[in-house]
Amino acid sequence: MATGSIRDLLWLLAVLCGWLAIIALAGGWYARKKFHGFLKAPLSEEVERQTNVWEARVSRWTILGSFMSGLSLLCLVAWIISGRLVQ
Repeated sequence: MATGSIRDLLWLLAVLCGWLAIIALAGGWYARKKFHGFLKAPLSEEVERQTNVWEARVSRWTILGSFMSGLSLLCLVAWIISGRLVQ
């Protein structure tokens, strides 16, 4: 595999993971808003179940968004380093 195509792949992964991170963090923000809405609702069995569901979604989306952000930065750094090595 040529060095140029590896650089292109790293750039593509960095951009793709960056956009996926934004989408995942937006999903985490939405889940947090729903979770806080359920916390303000009168307590019932259904509200308690939904509160637990949305609480789990908050952490899941936030962890996924953070992971994708880190992966995007890692690909970006590898892209920059591979550009320096080729020159």
